[in-house]
Order: sequence, then C-alpha cells, then structure tokens
Amino acid sequence: DEQLEVLVGSALDLMGKVLRPLAVELTTLPVGPAHPGRTAGFAFEMYYVMGNMTPHREPAWALLAERARILAGRCGEIATGRSPTLEPARDQARAIADTLTRHVPEALRPAAGSD
Repeated sequence: DEQLEVLVGSALDLMGKVLRPLAVELTTLPVGPAHPGRTAGFAFEMYYVMGNMTPHREPAWALLAERARILAGRCGEIATGRSPTLEPARDQARAIADTLTRHVPEALRPAAGSD
C-alpha cells in the first residue's frame, strides 16, 4: 500500500508540477528560423522502447528514480540562463526522484554525486 501511494503521488506530482510547467514553457519557444513567429509545442513522443519496465520490483524502482533524475537534469538545463521559471519544476522532479530512490535497494543506487 505504501509503495502504491508513492507511485500514485509521484505520477500526479510529475504531471501537475513538472510536465505542466515544462509544456507551458516549451510552447513559448520558437520553432526555428524556417518558421518565424511560430512557437513549438509539446510532442509527447517517446524516443525509446516503452515496454522496458522490468517485472522485478527493485530494478523498476531504480529505473523510475533514474528517469525522474534525468527529467530534473533536463529541466535544469533549460532553466539555467534561459527559463528560470522552470527551476521549481526541476526542484520538484529532484524531490520525486529522491522519494522514489528511497525504495531502491542500496546496491542499485547510483554513486553519490552522479546526478
């Protein structure tokens, strides 16, 4: 029950506190010089195989935490110098990754300072 609560809470927080502000910010970016005056949109396209979740609980927690850290890093890249409004989204993604990491066995956790 506790793990399910963490997963549901993390999913809702990711949608509302990370993806929503990221999507809003992305729609303000220019498409490129070939389309002056037009802005980009959120494509919702995944560039990796979606069926890559393992049926084993511990590696699944590690994968979810890793992906949340990647998302936090990408939000941080965008926020630094260009879109400081995404700093709260970056911080929220980091907090979600920390919450998920608490369920990752020590042997599967990344080395300290590797995020």
